[in-house]
Amino acid sequence: MTTLTIRIDHELKGKAFEKAQQLGVPLTLVVTNALENFVKNPRLTIGEPELIEVTPLIQGKMGGVGDLLSQRKKN
Repeated sequence: MTTLTIRIDHELKGKAFEKAQQLGVPLTLVVTNALENFVKNPRLTIGEPELIEVTPLIQGKMGGVGDLLSQRKKN
């Protein structure tokens, strides 16, 4: 084990600490989990991810992609 020292906004740390307490876990577990997820899947999302409405047009395109992938597995 090691210690990680980072600078974050005091208010953000307080809110995160409260949320972790509500879940009944230490903030260290939350941060460790976030770092482990980042190592496994190195993506960074800043802000809220966009929600995409699945319209009939998009659904049709998604079905087409599924068909192409199915054909590729057969070959």
